[in-house]
Amino acid sequence: MTGFIKILFVCSKNISLSPMAAQIFLEMLKKKKIAEHFSVDSAAIDFRADTGLWLEPGAKDCLVKAGIDVGEHTSRLLEASEAENYDWIICMSAKWRRRCFDIFQNNAVYVTPRDVRRVFKMDPSSPFSFNGMVKPRVCCLMDFTEDPHDIIDPADTGENDWRFAYRELSEGCSALVSLSPFVLSR
Repeated sequence: MTGFIKILFVCSKNISLSPMAAQIFLEMLKKKKIAEHFSVDSAAIDFRADTGLWLEPGAKDCLVKAGIDVGEHTSRLLEASEAENYDWIICMSAKWRRRCFDIFQNNAVYVTPRDVRRVFKMDPSSPFSFNGMVKPRVCCLMDFTEDPHDIIDPADTGENDWRFAYRELSEGCSALVSLSPFVLSR
């Protein structure tokens, strides 16, 4: 059986999309009664991001309205030394996926949208290893869906359409959960 799966969701500032994705994903895992098989966290990938910030109010309100625990989240910055701590680093956009490789250099592996579903379903808890060096797999959340695309952060656009972001994050997280080896086929 597949081992413990360590997932890190990342976005620019870690105050909206990535913590939302982490909480939505955790809620889905709890409903499926498989949360104990996962470690889930989130982080900022923009080196200019402030740390220690609370969840953006629009993101928090959206989660609360959906009945999802917002936890005690404060923003934090992803460090290069964390590469070996995760099996999967899941980004909200291609821009931030590319930034992962700036941070990790050669210590991460890109999984293409075409391959991500197959790779996760086949072996989600074994990061790529080359010469004994553990490398996380890096992709985007919507790569797990039938329509890979970037998720737009309402905090960045000023439109504040958190319900749309919530729906997209839920769709991506649902696709990810459905591929879990711990979910029984129906």
